[in-house]
Amino acid sequence: MECASTAHFVTMESRIPATVVTGFLGSGKTTLLNRLLRSKTGLRLAVIVNEFGAVGVDGSLLPDGEMFVELDNGCLCCALNQDLEKLLRRLMGRGGFDHLVIETTGLADPLSVAWTFERQGLHEGYRVDAIVAVVDGANVSRALAESEECQIQIEQADMLVLNKIDLLDDGGAEAELEVRKYNQTSPLMRAVHSDIPLSLLIETDPRHSRALPPAPRGHHHSGFESWVFQTDEMINVQRLEDFVFEVPASVYRIKGLLRSDGPTGWNVIHVVAGRFDISPFEPAKASEGGRLVFIGKNLDAEALRRLCLGLTIAAPDIGPV
Repeated sequence: MECASTAHFVTMESRIPATVVTGFLGSGKTTLLNRLLRSKTGLRLAVIVNEFGAVGVDGSLLPDGEMFVELDNGCLCCALNQDLEKLLRRLMGRGGFDHLVIETTGLADPLSVAWTFERQGLHEGYRVDAIVAVVDGANVSRALAESEECQIQIEQADMLVLNKIDLLDDGGAEAELEVRKYNQTSPLMRAVHSDIPLSLLIETDPRHSRALPPAPRGHHHSGFESWVFQTDEMINVQRLEDFVFEVPASVYRIKGLLRSDGPTGWNVIHVVAGRFDISPFEPAKASEGGRLVFIGKNLDAEALRRLCLGLTIAAPDIGPV
């Protein structure tokens, strides 16, 4: 019996630990991943980033890495699940890393992603350490009201990061009560800009591997859709703020990179439920054109196109949207 137990432990020890980072649109997942990739953990990390939309943005916001892979144009818990399985097999065969981190889309069911690791041939090579959910404390009530995915992400989390508490007068107390309606037991950390002890993300003790509940059924994305604007034109940076206020209320999330005529050059744009942040940024691939990804419900593509064209320096007076 002692030999059998030892053999099982060796098998567990050899499996690659994986962390699934989830969270609703604009919660701060990429910021958290950025902190992890720029930190000195002493571990060789493989990273998979999945985006909801035909054009990725998050990959440009992360530092370059040998084991970085970006999957866009879908959701890993849905149509791209087969792509994820193929990618996991390829990474496992290649080896050379100590820990795998998957950042899901803001509309993913994280448990569906985690169950991919239970498939034959993957279960022998990987083990899921934890599902970590980043929660936008400033918008959690609206997110829960508009999307079942937000609730699912909170319910399935082994650890909760209540983010953006600097935007709340009560330091996140009310938002935490809202979160606890759906998950009363998992550890919760309040954070600003997703700043938490990174050791919590990369637990490597095989005895702490996550026990997965029954596999979930497929799901829809609560009516959310995406639309992408791409341009090689330079934009007028002075028009950006007005642009944000003119975006229809049907748009919940905007993220993108645009090259401006201002002294900062490139700008990264984040809009979440009406709040916006525009910051100077130098993308890893300077040759890539500007792009904005819009995520919301019942999007009017023509109205959004007209708004975006109005940002360019050479834009004529196209009139109101």
